[in-house]
Order: sequence, then structure tokens, then C-alpha cells
Amino acid sequence: MYLTHLTSLPEKSQRDLPRVINRLLGQAFLYQDREDDKDDYYFIHRHRAPCETVLELTGFKLLHDDYHRIFQAVSEYSYCRARYKLDETLMILVLRKLYEEHTERLSLAQDPVVTIGEVREEYRTITGKERDLGVGQYETLLRHLRTIGLIETLDGRSIDVRDAEARLRLRGSVRMILPIQTVDELDAWMRKYRTGSEEEVEESV
Repeated sequence: MYLTHLTSLPEKSQRDLPRVINRLLGQAFLYQDREDDKDDYYFIHRHRAPCETVLELTGFKLLHDDYHRIFQAVSEYSYCRARYKLDETLMILVLRKLYEEHTERLSLAQDPVVTIGEVREEYRTITGKERDLGVGQYETLLRHLRTIGLIETLDGRSIDVRDAEARLRLRGSVRMILPIQTVDELDAWMRKYRTGSEEEVEESV
């Protein structure tokens, strides 16, 4: 079955397959609506069975968010899962909470937009003011999460956490990066990490 899926690909697609899979593994997500991702997203969409076969052979599972049109590869083993420090995990929880609140309240068809000020206030609310971050820490965290693909700055602007009105677009990938399905589960995660007792946590990317 594995060989059939791979040999059924056109010759050019067989050559492109390793590059596309490596790109997916290297950047965690592929988006249909990002210009530099679009071709590779549609490659996986057209050749999903062969891509799933290659990933399965190496212990990865291919996930797809049909609504937001995002592909993600998740390791079935702990060796290849990203490990985040506590502050990084808390920031991901903040983004997830803001995403859920905005989409539920506004019934948005597109990814919601929030301000830097909203992010900082929600971080303080969840963690307590004693865990508020400095400017440099905030910028490092948000730039890292932008690199992963969880957020985007609008109009190509750089991240400036001093500007409370600066806007960030929250991508649908914030719903994929944590194994949370309900509001109750989200609240449980927040209670778990609010104490700040753990130095790092393993996530499935």
C-alpha cells in the first residue's frame, strides 16, 4: 500500500515530495491563504495520501483544519515535539483564549484581530501582575510565536509592544497547537499553569 501511494505520484511530484514534507515539518504549519505557503499547501491537498504515507512511516500524523485551511504535522513520539518554557506556554494560552472570545462574540468568518494592549492585559489577568513581562521578553515571545505562524502583524509592521494599539492577527493555528476542545479544558489549562511552578511544558508541534 505504501509503495502504491508513492509510485502513483507523477514524476515531478515525486521529486517535490521530500521538499514539501521537510518544509511542513520545519515550520509546523502550512496555510492556504499565505502567498509563500499556497503552492505547497495545495500540493499536500492534491497528494494527501502519499504525504500521509511518508509522514506515517516516520511517526508523524498529518492534520488538517478544514475551516481555516491549515496543514500541520504532529509527531506520535515525544522526541520531535517542541518544548516550550512556561512563559511561552502561558502566552499561547492567552492567544487561544482571546481567539475564542473574539470569534464567539463577533461570529467572525475570518481570523480575529487583537491589540498588543489586549494581549498584555490578558497575560496579567491569567498569570497575576507579579508575572508581567518586560518589553524585551514580550517582543521575544511574540516574535517567536509569529515565526511559528500563530500570529501576524498587520500591514507588514514590526512588533512593538510599547504601542498598545498595535494590532495582531490571530491565526487559526492557535486552535491546533494545544489539545483543547472545550472552554472547560481551556480553563483547566489556565489553572494548571497560573501558579508558575513548572519551567517548561511539552506541546505537540
